[in-house]
Amino acid sequence: MSKIIKLGMAFDSSNAPNFGSIEENPKYQGEYTLLAADIAKLNNALTKTACTPYLSSAEDFAVTSGSNAVVADEPAVWRYHAGTDTWYEVISND
Repeated sequence: MSKIIKLGMAFDSSNAPNFGSIEENPKYQGEYTLLAADIAKLNNALTKTACTPYLSSAEDFAVTSGSNAVVADEPAVWRYHAGTDTWYEVISND
């Protein structure tokens, strides 16, 4: 089976999650960028729980606690918390 690398993780190419616009920021390790339309994918697709079934092992999950996801088209930043396996908003557009 062929593999595809997405967000620093190796997935089977026929069974890789859809991360939409979420990309690694090449300038800052542990930072991601995305469009507002894909904010829901942070907690629906880019968590250890969501990714583990598609990875060789849970240890292959590449997102670390404290990683930031910067929303490019609105003033918002989300942060990953490994203990709760969730992303939460730290800078709001409100």
